[in-house]
Amino acid sequence: MLRNKCSVDECTKYAQKGGVCFRHGAKVKAKRCSSRGCTNYVQRGGVCTRHGAKRKVCSAEGCTNKVIKGGVCWRHGAKVKRCSSDGCTNYALGGGVCKRHGAKVKVKLCSSEGCTNHVVNGRVCIKHGAKIKYAAVKDAKT
Repeated sequence: MLRNKCSVDECTKYAQKGGVCFRHGAKVKAKRCSSRGCTNYVQRGGVCTRHGAKRKVCSAEGCTNKVIKGGVCWRHGAKVKRCSSDGCTNYALGGGVCKRHGAKVKVKLCSSEGCTNHVVNGRVCIKHGAKIKYAAVKDAKT
């Protein structure tokens, strides 16, 4: 199958919709899960993972972890990028470095007007109504 290139001059990416690539304005709407009332995005077979989309599982015997790369999980040898800074063993987040060495991580802020707290759950911070599961904390104390 021959794929068309983006129609913008000197762009080498493939056209997605309307003759242009994503960078130059192609809008492709992601499909939502077909299960009633679910707003998650489709993963496989028209449903999200919560409603039956099969996940790839690590090929190591007895392991049920999710595949990261090459058919295996991290524990069984999936290669993950490490920070390129000398002596640092953290995972690389952006630009080949970890957060400590300059990777920019986008932090979501509370949607309440004038609030600069970090989002915890449901687009709001704890102060503005985010719910946190305390059952695990209570069990750990007893």
